[in-house]
Amino acid sequence: MNFIKLSHRFLCLATIWATISACTKLEPELYSDLTTENAYSSESDINAALTGTYASLGPYPGDAYLYYAGYLVMITDYATDMGFSTAAGNPTHLSNFSYDENNRYFKNNWQNMYQVIANANLLIDNITAVSGMSDENKNLVIGQARFLRALAYNDLTDAWGPVPLITSTKNPAESYNTPLSAVEQVDSLIHADCLFAAEVLPESWTSELGLARATKGAALTLLGKNYMRAHNYEQAKVYIDQVLALRDKGVYTLNPDFKNEWSESNKMDKGMIFGILHESSLNGGEIANHFGPTDHQEVTDRWQYYGVSLQFWRKFDDRDPRKQFFYYNYEGKAARDGSTTHGFYYTIPNPGQTTAPNDTTKLLQNVATKKYSYEMVNSSYLDGRTIQVFRIADVILCKAEIENALSGPSAGLPYINEIRKRAGAPLLGESADFPAPATKEEFVNALVDERGFELVFEYKRKADLVRLGKYEEVCNAYLKARGMTPKVTEKLRYFPYPLDEANLHPEMAAANAQRLP
Repeated sequence: MNFIKLSHRFLCLATIWATISACTKLEPELYSDLTTENAYSSESDINAALTGTYASLGPYPGDAYLYYAGYLVMITDYATDMGFSTAAGNPTHLSNFSYDENNRYFKNNWQNMYQVIANANLLIDNITAVSGMSDENKNLVIGQARFLRALAYNDLTDAWGPVPLITSTKNPAESYNTPLSAVEQVDSLIHADCLFAAEVLPESWTSELGLARATKGAALTLLGKNYMRAHNYEQAKVYIDQVLALRDKGVYTLNPDFKNEWSESNKMDKGMIFGILHESSLNGGEIANHFGPTDHQEVTDRWQYYGVSLQFWRKFDDRDPRKQFFYYNYEGKAARDGSTTHGFYYTIPNPGQTTAPNDTTKLLQNVATKKYSYEMVNSSYLDGRTIQVFRIADVILCKAEIENALSGPSAGLPYINEIRKRAGAPLLGESADFPAPATKEEFVNALVDERGFELVFEYKRKADLVRLGKYEEVCNAYLKARGMTPKVTEKLRYFPYPLDEANLHPEMAAANAQRLP
């Protein structure tokens, strides 16, 4: 399996520029004598630097766990009804909607997103002067860099709304207090970047060039989803339909077995539009460690650090096979005491149950998804799991949302049922237990559930709930089900800016006063 290989030389340079080009005023640590003047002198230099930009999506200070390699889940699927952590401190604060601006997941994700942007800007600013490189190859690199920049800006604006808009390489004195730009202004850059990328990038790459690169379909998907966020469904339809046309051509295929999409032996599923590949021997991550089950006999030595809330898991109907794609009702690997070789039995409690039925049973407080540890090939500490950023099932559900918004529930129903049928779940409209939505609002409610069931822990939940107008309602119902006081209001749709940034930026500091729970 070929994927973009890493260059230490350009990872060093990218690290330097990410440090000094983000908004935080930091003292950069010198890793290399490379500079922007001497680093970009050949096509191979440019390609190595592009690899470094891709690597910054899942940076690994020893092993990958930041941004798309795990940390992103805490600002996308937590602070919703989906994620629940038993870890004390920052994870619990996000689970309980009791976070503040000093939460490490805000700081790290912010810095990692701007690292991608800084690396992309550096490439775009320097590639023109490189000699001996064809215009076609330059455009291919620029297209990938602009897609990655657009992806990072889309993530930033999902989480924080208005953000500093930096589109060129700047030194710290010029960038650390850059004014906030409105989401609409950032969206204009995202649109331009994605349109350029969709124009110049291929539908797919050969294995020799690396399969895990941005493509035309990835740019169109991001563009369509960005228009959906703005509720411009007419424009969203233009681009989502183009992605579905690529499926019709055979570029993408919906895997008939939803579980197989997540098998480690299927690292490049035909339904994946854009993803991040890991190999344990090259850029191994802690993905299975964080998302995998605790004390399991087959998937051993994992932590269940990121867990799905029991309240969300109980929303699955028992007739939906995706409900079983979690770890529960199993005997642990470790002996429960010195008198036996048997482990504790881990089970899901009934609603309201707080006491285990016996001293050999433990009640789970959350459940681990199987997505990132299913059919593991390599059980090493650093794993080779794939992170799917965009996949065709998501696009099909986007099509359902678009058609409902433009033409009503009957137009969207075939698409939501396509995903349910693939999963083996009862179709909407086939029985009284699963009625077809009769109104646009009923369809939105069904879509809120379906997107959650299909895309659980794929970094989509908060953006989905906000876009569909259900964030406050769903999150407050979740808090109430946990016996907590509902406290989610419209002001919590955006997170507070990281404390380090707000201390240097008066606009951010002023906004934070309105963004705290």
